[in-house]
Amino acid sequence: MLFRVLALTTVLLAGTTTAAGASTRTLTVEGAVTTPASYTASQLKALGETTYPRVTGVDLTKVVAAATPVLPPGKNTALRVTVTVTGAAHRSVTFALAELDPAFGNHPAVLTIGRETDLVVPGDRDRSRRVDDVRSVRIAVSNAAAAERAVRITTAHRSVTLPPSLLKLLPSRTVTATFASGAGQQTHTETGPSLRLVLLVAGVLPRPDTAVVAVGDDGYGAAVTLAEESAGGRPLLLSTVEDGAALALPRLVPLGDVKGGRYVSGVTALDVR
Repeated sequence: MLFRVLALTTVLLAGTTTAAGASTRTLTVEGAVTTPASYTASQLKALGETTYPRVTGVDLTKVVAAATPVLPPGKNTALRVTVTVTGAAHRSVTFALAELDPAFGNHPAVLTIGRETDLVVPGDRDRSRRVDDVRSVRIAVSNAAAAERAVRITTAHRSVTLPPSLLKLLPSRTVTATFASGAGQQTHTETGPSLRLVLLVAGVLPRPDTAVVAVGDDGYGAAVTLAEESAGGRPLLLSTVEDGAALALPRLVPLGDVKGGRYVSGVTALDVR
């Protein structure tokens, strides 16, 4: 009798996988979207898989596109979108959607489908953004506005304003940035402190997946996450000097982007999420 009970329990616990080994758990997509959804493994796979070095799966961008984020009016507002992926153990990782977009960051995140659905970032230099047994994808869109002619850093609990003159006194580095724009290929020499250092100076303890939406004095905004530098190996600067000329307001520099959409000029606000 005891053996029969144990056997039945084993069957019930195994009921989360199909005979072929694919998970029957659902992955929910929610947040600031017009089409929230739940996907089984087979439905997720039907979105179309892509093969990268050592991994095949569904691009996270396809899941986001199918949900249709609710965007504010303005130019390139899809660059304000952030995506948080959460696994069964409540482990979460946040991405700027534009980092994953082939037209901008071109640094994909992939949902692999098997006994469970896992998130893998094949271009990362470590596994810190891997999420096992993904259960949900939450999409957020920042509506942060421009501030006065200084740099206002805002979190859920506080707001700090840093004058541009202070940023110019911080330890800096110089990089060469090349990206495509409407005028063709551009190359600039950018010098300034790291975004991480600016957050620390403002009293914000940066986490690897801290998301920051930089907003220029014209209201144009774009999101990045600090993990793009720590895991993705791409520096994030607030440039105070461009091509040898001092800038009145800093410029966000997400080094390595294909296009210049996230190179936000005249930054007056940093919305920390």
